[in-house]
Amino acid sequence: MSLKNTTIPAAVIMSCLAQPLLANETIPSIQLEQDTETVIITTSRFESDVNQLPSHVTVITKQEIERLSATDLSQVLRRVPGVQVSNTNGKTSVSMRGISAEQAGSNVLVLVDGQRLNKTDLASPDIDTINIIDIERIEIIQGAGSSLYGDQAVAGVINIITRSGKKQTKTLRYAQGSFEQKQAAANLGFQLDEQWSVVLKGNKKTTDNYRDHNELKNNQLGAELFYQDNQQQWRFSHRTRNETQQTPGALLDSDLGNPRQSRPEFANDYVSTDEYFSRVFGQLKLNSQWQFALDINHQESDIQSINSFINFATSNVNQTRRSQSGIYPRIKGDWNTDNGPMQWIAGIDYDKAEYQFSLLARSNEQTSESVYSQFYWPLSTKLQLELAGRLAEVEDQLSDAALYPQGIVLDKSASAYDIGFSYQLSGATKSFIRYSNNYRFAKVDEQAYTSDGVLGLEPQTGISIEAGVSGQFESSSLQASVYQLKLKDEIIFDPSATPPAGAFFPGANVNGSESTRLGLLLDYRYFIDESEVGVSYHWVDAEIDSSERIVPGVSENTVTSWFDWQLTSDISWFLEAHHRGDRYQDGDTTNSFAKVDAYTILNSALVWRFDNARLGLRVDNLLDKEYIDYAQFNGYYPAKGRDVIITFDLVF
Repeated sequence: MSLKNTTIPAAVIMSCLAQPLLANETIPSIQLEQDTETVIITTSRFESDVNQLPSHVTVITKQEIERLSATDLSQVLRRVPGVQVSNTNGKTSVSMRGISAEQAGSNVLVLVDGQRLNKTDLASPDIDTINIIDIERIEIIQGAGSSLYGDQAVAGVINIITRSGKKQTKTLRYAQGSFEQKQAAANLGFQLDEQWSVVLKGNKKTTDNYRDHNELKNNQLGAELFYQDNQQQWRFSHRTRNETQQTPGALLDSDLGNPRQSRPEFANDYVSTDEYFSRVFGQLKLNSQWQFALDINHQESDIQSINSFINFATSNVNQTRRSQSGIYPRIKGDWNTDNGPMQWIAGIDYDKAEYQFSLLARSNEQTSESVYSQFYWPLSTKLQLELAGRLAEVEDQLSDAALYPQGIVLDKSASAYDIGFSYQLSGATKSFIRYSNNYRFAKVDEQAYTSDGVLGLEPQTGISIEAGVSGQFESSSLQASVYQLKLKDEIIFDPSATPPAGAFFPGANVNGSESTRLGLLLDYRYFIDESEVGVSYHWVDAEIDSSERIVPGVSENTVTSWFDWQLTSDISWFLEAHHRGDRYQDGDTTNSFAKVDAYTILNSALVWRFDNARLGLRVDNLLDKEYIDYAQFNGYYPAKGRDVIITFDLVF
């Protein structure tokens, strides 16, 4: 197989991608699930006690994001054990629990205020478009969430909660840094009367990025109207995004002497996106025991792009159009018992998506329907049982010029269930054990490129078993767990599979062999007055069972350690060391390509607070280390060099 042929599958797959402040603040670092006062949404799709779910829940607060002087989500998520961050062409993907970056968009569910960012094609959730100053907190559920969230919640759920109008906070940001980075952003909350409030938000960002031919221009506007009284709350949201980005493409090994370059065949490549999101969310208190919630959302995107391959330039302008709508009614019942509160949640999820891709005359109309239920039962004052389950069906009406020119209807179904126990060892220490069944359905790109004679891929299914302990002590905190994630009929692209008739590159999407991931997660923090020393660690042994080969794209060891020091009441300094171990290139199921080397980088941030202003200086890759962030089929994507950015925020 020639090098040219081995790089084309990656390019073809990727061608489908869319592409009030106080001076004496103390450190409010990452809140672990043992914080009994933390109320979160992601564990039940209602506001709930963080201790309920027998799993690790990480809550990252707005205050911690500010202390990191963070300007994008990758800087924040990199610290969370079990999370691996990769970057291609200036776009970030987030994987969890031994899932590769290539598969992350299909197996890790990303939400913004409960609205899905995951797509029905192979495009990854675009977390780079989320403005940091809009975020109130980030809730991360480690482990399978299929019972509660259905498709794609195999390895975990990341829910980004944005600010509401209730706090009336107004934030203005200006940022400028390396690679011609400039950003002007606003998040303005206003209280209209006792019940009504509004948030207006905007973001304008430009950068050349690190690579040549990688200029990005992003403009966003949004508005949210809130109503709340003693019995109900409503949220009406709308936001738009217009973005144009040049895409520098992959490099060959021989090109890496100049990692900033872009090969000449990518000189005309770009992605231009127009997108909007709308959402209506309401929650009503029916009586002292029952609540009802209704979530209706819709999103559309119109994408133009030119996508060349290594050694094969093209000038064809591709059109991709997506439309996704969801209706999610649900109820919650609460009852007091001698052992504590008992809770039952049930709901219906209805999703409809339409997709068109001009290059391959590919289109799809997908309808998904499911019902789910979740039950929390306190067996004693310390021991709680969780039971949950979901039944789901999906129908794809698919057309593809090569494989299904006359169209085909594919019907699939799947189920998920959880059983878990959490035990309160003391007021601030908890242990848990959980068994989960999970699934995901094949995406449109996967269904439309299968081996000759294969009419649709079966749903991927899996079993997750995890156990852990967490606790907060007088001057420290600990969060540790072990897990096994076993996937059956895993949906992957296999370059050695028989391609469909008329294919112009080798390989096909297949239901692969079983794979098993054994892992350990650790998060330890030690507090010194208002300062913090911490380390997070993820070890995973990810193997393809039939061959005992290593799952590609997965590092066995990932470690992040940091020191967050409150120098004075107004100044804090943060230093972080992040290490990611070597791994096989994404897509390399035979483990036959050269490995991607391990790397260690240093990141630092300095923050000054005065009156109602905040000045931040952040430096990523402090030592200007050259390393590869992502590689697939001998196509390499170099990471950024030293990246310096200054932020100035006004908060009033």
